[in-house]
Amino acid sequence: MRVKAPRLLTASERSFRNPKLRDVLLISYKSVADLAAKGALFAITVFAARRLTPVAFGVFSLGSTLGWMAAVASDFGIQLHLARAVARRPEDAPQLLTMWLRIRVWSAAAAAAAVAIVLAGGWPASLAAPIALLALVYAVSGIIELLHYFYRGLSRSDIESSLTLWQRSSTLVCGFAALALFPNVTTLAVAMLLPAVATLAVSIRIARRLAATTAATPGGNDTSGGEVSAGADESRQPGRLPAWRTFRRDVWPIGAGIVLSALYFRIDVFLVQLWSGTELVALYNAVFRLVEALRLFPAAVIAVALPSLCRAGDWRPLLRVAVPMTALAAVAAAVLWAAGGVLVPLLYGAPYARAVGAFRVLLLSFPLMALNLALTHQLIGWHGERAYAVICAVALAANLAMNAQLIPAASIEGAAWATLGTELLLTAGCLAALWSIATKPRGAIVEDLVMG
Repeated sequence: MRVKAPRLLTASERSFRNPKLRDVLLISYKSVADLAAKGALFAITVFAARRLTPVAFGVFSLGSTLGWMAAVASDFGIQLHLARAVARRPEDAPQLLTMWLRIRVWSAAAAAAAVAIVLAGGWPASLAAPIALLALVYAVSGIIELLHYFYRGLSRSDIESSLTLWQRSSTLVCGFAALALFPNVTTLAVAMLLPAVATLAVSIRIARRLAATTAATPGGNDTSGGEVSAGADESRQPGRLPAWRTFRRDVWPIGAGIVLSALYFRIDVFLVQLWSGTELVALYNAVFRLVEALRLFPAAVIAVALPSLCRAGDWRPLLRVAVPMTALAAVAAAVLWAAGGVLVPLLYGAPYARAVGAFRVLLLSFPLMALNLALTHQLIGWHGERAYAVICAVALAANLAMNAQLIPAASIEGAAWATLGTELLLTAGCLAALWSIATKPRGAIVEDLVMG
């Protein structure tokens, strides 16, 4: 009887059977995809700053910020809850996807309609039309983001990365064409909407197929590697509860925290508009986008590490993620702080040199932003979403108080200092809440994770 020789594994197959190497590859691919995505949006922002008038670019900044905040509000924690639920019970992926995708489509439509109604109530058409279109762009992108979190929960961030590359490259081409041929905000908004709609259609098909495949696979897509699995009490699993009960119990505290964090993160744009004018909004938004772009690597790390954080029973997964990530962020901030005087006017043009001071202050916040990404996701992974919501409420109140004092006194540099103070407060609050959870007996932590 002949014995068949075992098939040799290819390098790709060997790498994906090695969890550590697999994570490195996923983080690398996610980082490349996010770098390309941020680069594309940043290139559009820079080209828009040069092709549009300062007032028109200010309208673009306001519309983008309002659209982003409306998308965050209409999601209200659904995407993060979906990722956590799918990571723990991949066999329920089809039901979870169907339920939350339907809800998310309706909430996005309601948010876009609400923005349009508010704008129609008294805004001039020259401002209302582009802002409404930009809000629609972000509404569609919010649904795409929900699907991205679904992929993350199944440890398939590679699908998210591929779709991101396709969408942002298409957005770059369409955006540059619009600005080159018809340099106005409305045309730019339409050019950004088309790739978003196409990406959503493709992603829905992929997600449904992946959900069906995962549910049909024995053991789902379990990559826990010995960490806590939440399968002990099926009667309390989110995928098996009516949507309203799940939302009330698990989702709304996450959503409250995320909405509050979105407000303290970008409300300074509206406060600068209120106290300093549209032109300074353009200056501040330009340098804020630079710092925001730096968050792509920490975000890529968290996207890949999210299932591990959700299943973690102690501090070790968080420390493995947060320590090197924060250290790299500190090094990057130091280098860019020294280069800021040349970098900002080089990218945006000489008029934006006035924003160098604000840029340097915002860079001081960047290591804390990276650390807080890890801390907040671990807090939610350990079902500390109610503490997270309270911390974000306090942070928003402190941010408003600081901005009220600092923007009138120091303009956009004051807004940057308020951002730094808010990030410090968020770090302290998250560490205190995590310590409270971690000092429970290990059995209690595991029980909390299992019972949800």
